Amino acid sequence: MQPKIKEGICPACNGTGFPAVMQSVKPGHKIYPVKCKACDGKGKITEDN
Repeated sequence: MQPKIKEGICPACNGTGFPAVMQSVKPGHKIYPVKCKACDGKGKITEDN
């Protein structure tokens, strides 16, 4: 039997795949979201325990 893999929403980015980015102080200056490192941008994490 294969072990059951639990899949859950990534707590670091809340399932969005992109962690919350602080808004820039400069007007008109856009910050592009970076892929969440915890889930590699997937928005879900797998726990194999």
